Amino acid sequence: MVGAGEEQKIAIRMAKRMGLFVIAVDGNPKAAGLRTADVGISVDIKDVDELVRVGRRHQVDGIFCHAVDIPVVIAKAAKVLHLPGTDPDVADRATNKLKRISCFTRSGVPCPKFEVARTMDEAEKKAKKLGFPVVIKPIDNAGARGVMKIRNVAQLRSGFKETLSYSKKKTVLIEQYIAGRGISTESVIYGGKIYHTGFGDRNYSRNREFHPYFVEDGHSVPSTLPEKDTKRVLETVERAVKALGITWGVAKGDIIINKDDAYVLEMAPRTSGGWFAAGTVPIATGVNIIKPLIKMSLGEPLDEKDISPRFRRAACQRYIIPTKTGYFMGISGIAKVKKMPGVKMFVLFKKPKRGELIRKSTNHSERYGQLITEGKDISDAVEMCERAIRRIKIDLRMVA
Repeated sequence: MVGAGEEQKIAIRMAKRMGLFVIAVDGNPKAAGLRTADVGISVDIKDVDELVRVGRRHQVDGIFCHAVDIPVVIAKAAKVLHLPGTDPDVADRATNKLKRISCFTRSGVPCPKFEVARTMDEAEKKAKKLGFPVVIKPIDNAGARGVMKIRNVAQLRSGFKETLSYSKKKTVLIEQYIAGRGISTESVIYGGKIYHTGFGDRNYSRNREFHPYFVEDGHSVPSTLPEKDTKRVLETVERAVKALGITWGVAKGDIIINKDDAYVLEMAPRTSGGWFAAGTVPIATGVNIIKPLIKMSLGEPLDEKDISPRFRRAACQRYIIPTKTGYFMGISGIAKVKKMPGVKMFVLFKKPKRGELIRKSTNHSERYGQLITEGKDISDAVEMCERAIRRIKIDLRMVA
């Protein structure tokens, strides 16, 4: 198991319930999942050679990673260890933002128009070519780090350097901004078939509050998208998966509906982070794809029963997101929220120390916790979730 943080503990526990002996690795020696596993080892999880050494030492039968954006690393390590996995070239094409969007464009998969820039002058020229507003993002990072909506040249000049700082390759992707409704999808690919296991509405209702950054504030299942649009999204997802060449494993999609079109913003060969795959979808449908994906990583065949919905319920998730910059003094409301009706899952995955500086969030990695509620229908689940999250207060001493 590669990665042993709070969310990865779900996969580690799942594997142990399946009767497997689990070796977990994480770059943080204090990662909670290292203690949950049978063997916990602190290594750089982006270092393929390190993972291979651990795999050989323990004669592992499979390698698996949940909710960490390192599919290329996992694919390469699996190949060297002669274990089931995604083809490394496919993983690279589906992970590198520039290669991915170029692939979609060549294949006719609906996606934003785009340009690439390495300097401010180049960015200004190409943004004008696309037409404002545009979205800028580093080609080789995740979690919405450095992703901004840019309305004019002045904003581009103030934001370009920050976005560039998040790119190891010092390259910025400039995309056409497409307004619309956000959808999260998750699909399992096996035996020439694409099984759609997760489909939910993404919540970006706080975009104005965090402008120019994009900070998602949860999701809800089932989606309230009309049937004709749902069908269009799934057709587009399948086109994207096939264009990238993903023939085994999982594909996580971010889709935007604009008028009558469904555009692919992301299609990554990994499970969703943010408790979508391991929280909201299982609570709403009973489907947890982590178990069948672990089996596949061991070379076992996919059992369609593992990905078939067992019930139809409604679940909503919201995040604890810092909205101001200041020194952390405490957090209140947690005990009461855990006892509130409908609350099925609560996780505080960042636990700052008193006096620690907290900044207003600019990307998904700066969210501090999450909760998921279950309701009799989706409006009930959303209302309960938003009522619960309002009870949690982060107490800050403001920066002078």
